[in-house]
Amino acid sequence: MIHKDYDIIIFSLSRWDHPMSGTCMAIAKEFSRNHRVFFVDRPFSIKDIFQDYESFELKKRLNSILFRNKPFLKVDTGYSTFIVATPGLCLPVNFLPKGHLFNFFNCFNQWIVNACIRRMMRTFKIKNYVYINYFNPVILPVLNNVNPKPLANAYYITNNISLSAYLARHGAIAEEKAVDQTDFILVSSKFQFNKLISKKSNVHYIPNAVDYDFYHSARINSTRMPYDLINIGETKIIMFCGYLSAIRIDYQLLKLVCETYIHFLIVVVGTYEEEDLLNYKLEQISNLIILGNRRYESMPGYMFTASVTIIPYLCNELNKSVYPLKLNEYLAMGKPVVTTHFSEDLDDFSDIIYISDSYDAFIDNIQIAIDSDNDGLKKKRLDTASQNTWKRRIEQMNTIFTNNIPEK
Repeated sequence: MIHKDYDIIIFSLSRWDHPMSGTCMAIAKEFSRNHRVFFVDRPFSIKDIFQDYESFELKKRLNSILFRNKPFLKVDTGYSTFIVATPGLCLPVNFLPKGHLFNFFNCFNQWIVNACIRRMMRTFKIKNYVYINYFNPVILPVLNNVNPKPLANAYYITNNISLSAYLARHGAIAEEKAVDQTDFILVSSKFQFNKLISKKSNVHYIPNAVDYDFYHSARINSTRMPYDLINIGETKIIMFCGYLSAIRIDYQLLKLVCETYIHFLIVVVGTYEEEDLLNYKLEQISNLIILGNRRYESMPGYMFTASVTIIPYLCNELNKSVYPLKLNEYLAMGKPVVTTHFSEDLDDFSDIIYISDSYDAFIDNIQIAIDSDNDGLKKKRLDTASQNTWKRRIEQMNTIFTNNIPEK
């Protein structure tokens, strides 16, 4: 058993300030309450420099990426701090076919990230630490070529990597190696857990959660309408918060919701694919508002305006392995939730959310959820969310680490 006073190094598929980094950042922030946390950003490649040169995300890091000036940033969460590390410039390799050529150039990228971590370890005198690779098995799935070595390596799986548009080419093979080499496999869905537990004994189910204290505070203090919804008057809102993409969203169902509830506003808050807006002619739907990305701090204010929240996910192989981050956030705002039956993780919430096995059921459940809403149901939702917090998830991870790693 190790002492609980150890550091955490997280290497992520996303960057700390990217809209899609919600779960990973929640883990980093919660760990930072009681541990020193070092978050290593996904590196930029030469291709990114040319394609995204005008982006703010890239410009503010350019000195660190190109010249290695001030590669470490201290981030204040309001209750703790953690360090973000920016690796140097990498090579674009994902387009390469599987084989020796990809392996050769990917080794260079691994060396770049490894060098950043070694410098960080010297700068901050990191000695006892656990390394968590967050769903990026192509680069440094485990961290062994450093001194000192980690107390343990953990690999975190968020969904089916073989169906990921970006990671599928090289990620599936890389993940097999990561699963074999790592000390702990952390998974966020029951599907992934059941898939691996028959082969591996070191698999642990760590589902998504919510910063309940933050949402609770926002809920009791949410009195003002968000600025971009201020002119809607008394119109009721059906809301979806999350990634709007054809690989996840059932657009036919979303359009049916808009057609059926023509006197409601259907509001989508989150990242979206421009191509989908055109392909599915979403811009032609008069009562559909797609707001795009909003800061995490403002999300409770948007959810507060909703009469009902929805998760119109496709029931496909990708979503089967997904535990939606927004589920507990909806519940933490006390909102009724209507969802398709895309994942077995939803079954644990069957007494407080409306799980729909058909289009007709989904459409009907929206009206049922609105008509039957009351203080008793709201309390049940809040109570459930209060049991699914990131604090509890990190306590679970701490127990896994401290009870299963020998003292070194």
